[in-house]
Amino acid sequence: MKRLLKSVFLFVFLFVTTVCLDAQNINLYTDANGQLNYSQLDNWYARKLKESVILSGETIELYGVGKVSPNADFTDMKLKDPASPWGTTNIYAKMVLDVGNTRVTPEKRGNGYCARLETKIRKDNIAGFKVDVLLAGTLFLGETIEPVKGMKEPEKSASQGIPFTGMPKAVKFDYKYRIGKKRVVATTNVKPVAGEDKADFSILLQKRWEDENGNVFATRIGGNRLFFTGTVNEWVNGATFPVYYGDATSQPQYDPKTMGLIPSVGKVYVKNSKGAMVPLVETGWGKPGEKPTHLIMYFTSSYEGMLYTGSTESVFWVDNIELIY
Repeated sequence: MKRLLKSVFLFVFLFVTTVCLDAQNINLYTDANGQLNYSQLDNWYARKLKESVILSGETIELYGVGKVSPNADFTDMKLKDPASPWGTTNIYAKMVLDVGNTRVTPEKRGNGYCARLETKIRKDNIAGFKVDVLLAGTLFLGETIEPVKGMKEPEKSASQGIPFTGMPKAVKFDYKYRIGKKRVVATTNVKPVAGEDKADFSILLQKRWEDENGNVFATRIGGNRLFFTGTVNEWVNGATFPVYYGDATSQPQYDPKTMGLIPSVGKVYVKNSKGAMVPLVETGWGKPGEKPTHLIMYFTSSYEGMLYTGSTESVFWVDNIELIY
């Protein structure tokens, strides 16, 4: 009887959790046409962080995508637009001293703006100790967990994905890029790394659930991943890339090293219902016609930026993101 009751409880828990994920859905983060809020990338604001004179002594602007009141306290590091689904690697870190890193910036384009994603190394000299840290510019769906308090497991600083139940056929966006060939890894110092850098775009549709211990699992409903190398100086407008559904292992473009299930292709963390950051585990591929509960999507100037690895010559420009239904 106890085993039966436990099974019933677990079934109800998982059912309720999935229903709640659906209920949160895209209403907060999308418009009536199922498009992501601020996906034209024309609306930006900037938190202002005053760094210690021991560091730069400058006021760092940490840009976010969205809208806030012009009368808002821009020195408030918790300032954000709750309707914006977008996070960035513009990070407020507190490692004894307050540190700001800006890698995603609005750049004027025509009558509006685009997102400029750039890989850079920050160099600091603290009490005679030199520190070099490389960060890539990344625009993603989700939430940056701040303040960042260390350099270990940087994946824990980003809760990846938003509630979403749409099933787009493709993703369309404008882009151009300049991707460097010589890569380095930089945490405390700079060391060369073999291989060319790549800009990276990924979209993943998942059906997630949470167990009674707060662990989060998912099945992969659909997705795609693309890499960009070399240089394209002129804007490629309206580039359209398909979203593939079902078991991707049977598709000719499938590469297990880049399109395999999480965490085999890399660690991803999400915030569970208790507010804790936990690793996301994909258990398999979705069934035909199965609807997602969450959407992961990101653009980054260096594909191994989470490992503090990339080229300081890499820049990836993105604009006018659209989901095609």
